[in-house]
Amino acid sequence: MFVVYAIQSMRTNQVYVGQTENIEKRLHYHNAGYVKSTCNRRPWVILAFEKCESRDKARWIERELKKSKGKLLKWIERNLVYDTGYAPEGGISSKE
Repeated sequence: MFVVYAIQSMRTNQVYVGQTENIEKRLHYHNAGYVKSTCNRRPWVILAFEKCESRDKARWIERELKKSKGKLLKWIERNLVYDTGYAPEGGISSKE
């Protein structure tokens, strides 16, 4: 089982989209600073995720979300995680 996820920086409110087989481990990598593209905006919380049957499907969804901010915002609304304990004051900003 693969997961497409959106995480949000608690510091900058920016959103990062990715895909993985183990979302808990991947979030730990983001928060530990092991991911070059996210290390300067730590800490991160899971904003939304969607389970996929294959890596190909997860990669396709990830690519589509990164191409279109409108698709990303709609996808986040459909797959939002409500129990993160974090609600951004300034809304969602997306920067890849």
